Amino acid sequence: MKTLIACYSHTGKTLTVSEKLQEQIKADMTRIEPVKDRWYVIKAIHAYLEKKWPIKPCITDIDDYDCLIVCSPIWAGRTTPGVIQYLEELENTSGKKFAVLVTMGGDGSELATIQLRNGLEAKGMEFVDKLVINGSAQKSGEWEAITKNFAQKFME
Repeated sequence: MKTLIACYSHTGKTLTVSEKLQEQIKADMTRIEPVKDRWYVIKAIHAYLEKKWPIKPCITDIDDYDCLIVCSPIWAGRTTPGVIQYLEELENTSGKKFAVLVTMGGDGSELATIQLRNGLEAKGMEFVDKLVINGSAQKSGEWEAITKNFAQKFME
């Protein structure tokens, strides 16, 4: 299964997990990056309000892929504004599979993962699974084993 990982990372934690997953499943990766960076409090407020931000060019046409894994940190219990914009820009999604990977310092991932899932299902995509990596898994190093387990679902 040819897979694309689309990753937004602010501090590098989500990117670290995404790169490990990429290595394990031999996927392609595209980085979701905002055109303009903002102060963290503004980022959290915009996430909470479910705003979108302009993003730099990245792979949004997934015609050549069978599966998309969207990776995002959680801010204020929600998906980041850049990822919301990425979902809007996605093309050739119908019938493709998708998964969601989120990282967070605290808890409360449910709303963000539902937000991502609903957005991708509305584009005709089929949900495979989600991976939530919380702060304790990041600190303990447990995230590596969890990620390896998750990767098994995408290996040919």
